[in-house]
Amino acid sequence: MIESKLFRRVSKRSNKWGESNDCTVKALAIATGKTYEVAHGALALRGRSFRKGIHMLHVFKALEDLGFDREKVFDRWSLDHGPDFAESSTFHEQAKRYRRSRWANVKTVRTLPEHLPKRGVFLVQTRGHVFCARAGEIHDWTGGRKHRITKIHRIIRRSDN
Repeated sequence: MIESKLFRRVSKRSNKWGESNDCTVKALAIATGKTYEVAHGALALRGRSFRKGIHMLHVFKALEDLGFDREKVFDRWSLDHGPDFAESSTFHEQAKRYRRSRWANVKTVRTLPEHLPKRGVFLVQTRGHVFCARAGEIHDWTGGRKHRITKIHRIIRRSDN
């Protein structure tokens, strides 16, 4: 798969800084439309060290710092085990809703593009990696590979109301 122009631009900035283990920085920059340096700074303020990964909780906090919210639209664990074990009737209703969603058949990065909507920005998690899918296109080196998707989050610009 050919890498997108956005991903090549962000990777070029990453190489200039001599960074590695910065998939969260690249994904945050592409998802928010900010520069690599702004995303790098936002994650540094949340505890990311140079050439080190960071927990997704801190990525979501940095996303909020930059004026964006997130909404979880897919969780592999919830699909396999059910989203809630509190009440059995609620569990069955929610499990049916998850199985009918557009994301139910998404298993790997290779199958993701056929399920992506043409509009919207998503952060997609695989095991130990995160990337951005924007406007129906994957912006990462993993495009076309069989990395198993674990979670998908829709990124929403916060309104100033």
